[in-house]
Amino acid sequence: MSYLPQLRASKKIVIDANIAARAVVRLADSVIYLALLEKWHEEYASIFAPAFWEAEVVSVIRQYVYRKEITPPRAHDAIDDFFDLRVEVVPLDKDLCQRALDWAEAIGQSKVYDSLYLALAERLNADFWTADRRLANAARAAGAKWVHWAGEV
Repeated sequence: MSYLPQLRASKKIVIDANIAARAVVRLADSVIYLALLEKWHEEYASIFAPAFWEAEVVSVIRQYVYRKEITPPRAHDAIDDFFDLRVEVVPLDKDLCQRALDWAEAIGQSKVYDSLYLALAERLNADFWTADRRLANAARAAGAKWVHWAGEV
C-alpha cells in the first residue's frame, strides 16, 4: 500500500463561446459566468474548447457592440480578458468533425458549430457547459446527460 497522496483526476469541462463572451463583456449577468470559471479553476478543472472558438467569441463580443450593449473600447478590453481565461483550444480533426455531424443530426441542427462542442466533450469525457438553454435541452433530449445550462446554477 502506498502512503503517497493520491492525485485526484482533473475534472474536464468544455465551454461554449457564449459563456466566455458573457464572462468578459462585464454586463450585469457576467458575474454568473465569471463565478463558474473561477469555481472550475479553484477545482483544478481543465477547461477546453474547439479550435474555431476564438473567432466565435470575438463575433459574440462584436454583437454586443453592434447592439450598443458595450462600447468598442470595452470590446477590446473584453478580448484582452478573453485571452486570459486559460482555456485549452483543441484542434479540429476528421473524427471530431464526423462526430459533430452525428450530433447535429441528433439535435436537429443544420450547422455543426454547437455540435463540435458536444463532440469534443464526448471525446474528452467532459461536462459541457453552455449559455444556450435550447442547446442544452436538445442535447439532453438526445441523451447527453453531461450537458449543463449555465442558467441552472
